[in-house]
Amino acid sequence: MEIAEASSTQKKIIDAAIKVFSEKGFEGATTSEIAQEAGVAEGTIFRHFDTKKGILQGILISAVTSFQRPQIMVSLARMIEKGEDHSCVSMVKEQLDVIEQQLPLLKLLFYEAQFHTEVQEIILEKIARPILDLLSQSIGKRKNMREFRCFDSNLMAITLISSLWGYVIWKQIASEEETIDEEEALIQVLHIWLKGVQANLHDC
Repeated sequence: MEIAEASSTQKKIIDAAIKVFSEKGFEGATTSEIAQEAGVAEGTIFRHFDTKKGILQGILISAVTSFQRPQIMVSLARMIEKGEDHSCVSMVKEQLDVIEQQLPLLKLLFYEAQFHTEVQEIILEKIARPILDLLSQSIGKRKNMREFRCFDSNLMAITLISSLWGYVIWKQIASEEETIDEEEALIQVLHIWLKGVQANLHDC
């Protein structure tokens, strides 16, 4: 998949498509509805994207551009290597706020991945794999120093990402139940993970 920067019109169409696809699904949405949401003529869509599937591919390109090795993962990699959850929490919070703004896009891609193998492959190879590789490298360094337990590095990275993703989702569905400061909550989430993988005398 070639990654090229979208024009302003393409971005407008992509944003509209994310909204319409999220509401009606890829199969249920029509290009006329996308055009109406974007405020352009339907013919304009086909000048930029050959088919409705082409719009979905444009959304994927947008996602790859936004989420391939994002800054939050660089901060998490540093946290893993230093073993300090406080040092990067402000950056993690800032980046999670950005990701929250992209939740409609992420939810759409995860949903459509069930039906389109190319969506699955791109999410895995262009987004998930670079992130896992980055975190796994940092985890591997701590394992080599016998500071982390002898678990699979990829699985350890997945549990860290899953913890943060779960926290983001929880904030969305139960924001009124949040009882502590967000930075303190993130420190605790990261601390739970760091202590959970920390080596002890009985590990290899």
